[in-house]
Amino acid sequence: MTGGNRYQKQLVFGTIRFGMNRLLPNIRKLDVNVHIRDFKKDTSIGYCTDDSAEPCDYVGKSPRRFQIEISKDLNLTDFIKCVLHEFIHLKQYVLGEMVDIETGKNGRTRWKKKVISRKVKYLDQPWEKEAYRLESKLLWECLEEQEFLTSNITAHGVSK
Repeated sequence: MTGGNRYQKQLVFGTIRFGMNRLLPNIRKLDVNVHIRDFKKDTSIGYCTDDSAEPCDYVGKSPRRFQIEISKDLNLTDFIKCVLHEFIHLKQYVLGEMVDIETGKNGRTRWKKKVISRKVKYLDQPWEKEAYRLESKLLWECLEEQEFLTSNITAHGVSK
């Protein structure tokens, strides 16, 4: 994990642990590199990228190496929702629900059994619909599980 302050790092660690237990309980091998960074020149607040390149980065056809990037400038709930959202994409890759067939602006993605153009509007992409639906559903459970961490964080953000 790089970037961010110690509270943000604790929140990411706790949120990833929560996601593993809740969404991928049977997965044992996973390499997740998290970067907490400034997103000022970007309209996004987070990314999840399949970073698997070598045969050892896969279990069968399932990728196991990922990079998650999170904006450092989010309030507490938005920060955790963003980590959850990107972890849901990680889950989609690991379980083979989402597979990038071609990358880039004109790329295509296989979502479950259907091939979808990346030209589909962001909020209409089925993997985004699922991520937004689940992030909201899981947020409060994750916050409760991390209550000991959030008691040290101000209501104005994830930094003291």
